[in-house]
Order: sequence, then C-alpha cells, then structure tokens
Amino acid sequence: MAFAKAVTAPRRALTAATAGVALGLSLVACDTADEAIPGTICGTPVSPDLSGPLLRPRGKITEGSRVDRQVAQTAPCVLAVNDERALNFRFAFHDGPPGDLMAYSRESTVIGLTEPARVNLGFEDSVLGNEGATATAPCKTAGGDHFTLTVQVERANKLKQDLRPAVEAFMRTYMAETLKTLNCG
Repeated sequence: MAFAKAVTAPRRALTAATAGVALGLSLVACDTADEAIPGTICGTPVSPDLSGPLLRPRGKITEGSRVDRQVAQTAPCVLAVNDERALNFRFAFHDGPPGDLMAYSRESTVIGLTEPARVNLGFEDSVLGNEGATATAPCKTAGGDHFTLTVQVERANKLKQDLRPAVEAFMRTYMAETLKTLNCG
C-alpha cells in the first residue's frame, strides 16, 4: 500500500506539471492567433464573412491606402497579411466608360485576370477571374462620371477556380458599398 502511494504521488505531480505546460503553450498560441478581420477595408464597410476566405491563411493584417474619396483620383489600396500582399485594390475615377473590361482583363497588366468571364454583378460591366474581379458603374465625382474597381487576390492559385465564388460574392457587395461611400447611389 505504501508503494502504491509512493508511485501515485509522482504521477499526480507529473500530470499536474504536464497540464501546466499545456496551459502555458495554449496561452502563448493565443498571443500569435489570427487578427480579427477588419469590418472596413480601404474605407468601405464589408462583412468579414465575405473578405475572410480571400485572406487565408491569416495573421497580422495591415492596410496601405492612397485612396482619397474627396479628391477622386485613381489610387491603390493594399491589404497585407504578415507583411505579404493579400488583396490589391485599384480605385479608378474617369470620364465615360473605361472601354472593354473583358479585353483589359485579358491583356492589361493593371487588371490581368486568369480565365476572365463577363458576369452580371449588378453594375454597368463586370468581369470575374480566378484571382480577382473588376467592375465599372456610373458615378459622378470630382474625378469623372464613372468609377471602376479592380480587386486582385494575391494568394489565389491562378490555375484553379476554387476562389471564384468567394471573389464574386465579395465584389458584388464591396463594389455596391464603395459606390455608397462615393455617394453614387
């Protein structure tokens, strides 16, 4: 009986020590967990449910933007995860429609989408690719009477269509919300 107590006591101590180490490691893991996905990206409110799939794998999220809605000039905005580009935005203000978005999506180094296809997102013209989308709509601003938004998902595999539904859902909502922030209606 004394032997059983002598063996049990060290086991309890070992179990308690192991549990303490596991708790400590889980607390350290919490310190390096993914940041919350912002509810506003580049000045446009958007649900983290829509942007989340485009930001995987996640980590520390930072934004760099030169977009000024008051000046309404063409400018970029970049969302980075762990200092690597994740989402590239191009806000473009111009007079008249931008031309053939499908041709620009195939040939342009600015848009350049893989497997582009014209889709109806509810705007004047919209094109969806494996790694992004572009859309244009009438919008009277200091920069002209049209606005074109291009979104590119840097982490997307250009040879796969797996993110297309997520890109389409994001662009449909993000473009509409951006037009509201520009007072386009």
